[in-house]
Amino acid sequence: MAAPCAHLGARASQPISLRRSEGPGGQRVLARATAALVDDGESVIIDNGTTCEMVAENLVGRDIRALCLSLSAAATLASTPGPVVTVPGGIVETDTLAMLTTTAVDAVRRFRADVAILGACAVSAQSGLTCTEDHDAVLKAAIIGSSSRCLMPAPPRKLTRSSTYGFGELSNLDTLLTTTDIDPETLTGLQEAGVSVEVHDV
Repeated sequence: MAAPCAHLGARASQPISLRRSEGPGGQRVLARATAALVDDGESVIIDNGTTCEMVAENLVGRDIRALCLSLSAAATLASTPGPVVTVPGGIVETDTLAMLTTTAVDAVRRFRADVAILGACAVSAQSGLTCTEDHDAVLKAAIIGSSSRCLMPAPPRKLTRSSTYGFGELSNLDTLLTTTDIDPETLTGLQEAGVSVEVHDV
């Protein structure tokens, strides 16, 4: 039986500086592994979030076309020749530099991606893919709808959580990437739910 699922409720997002300090070693391992699944010549949607920003760092110089949903990821990718980088426009969130408004949703729906890099807020075999804010759920659902493949790098601490707003099912993910410190019961529950899980050494 899968491990119990903790509910996050409507808790406000943590400051991005704090999120960047949580398990940076594991995040960097997942970012490298996720970037390795992106082929040259592909179109990519890069969601907001600290791990997604690290994926962008590992895609610098690559021959890709990217729609970045945070200014941080866009600036990182655009700093070196190679990627063609687009941002959706609209209001930029303080602290995270994410773009989450209807302007961003419209841009995502127009962009046809070979692969999406989805940020993880809360994932569980019981509740699927959830997040704390309605507007973020709408955006993430649009990302899934516009992408041929969906990759989600997620540390184990996010894989026994549920939150308020659903945006997809585990079956929407082509690959879920996590690290070896995942609880064995949690891993089994995710695999039994039908998602392909890659487990990487920290």
